[in-house]
Amino acid sequence: MGITVKNTTPDTARVTLVGEMMDGSFDARVMAETDVPYTRYWDNELEQRIVYLHPDPQQLQAIVAALNERRLSLDDLQNFGSSTGGSSELPI
Repeated sequence: MGITVKNTTPDTARVTLVGEMMDGSFDARVMAETDVPYTRYWDNELEQRIVYLHPDPQQLQAIVAALNERRLSLDDLQNFGSSTGGSSELPI
């Protein structure tokens, strides 16, 4: 089972910022690529990464749930997405 998520397109340049928190949980926000901070977005984050996916709110919830439940790793998530459009099939 998987979900199909839109990739980033050059005309919108919306990306997903994913953060791993110090307690091992994950959070994510969809934002314009130009709004991604060069510093920490979350106060208690361990690391953050940009993924070139543009999920809708339900898809974003499913991605965060899969990360928190360890059904998807942050490294594996970065194998998906593109800045040139199309879509990605996430195995969650």
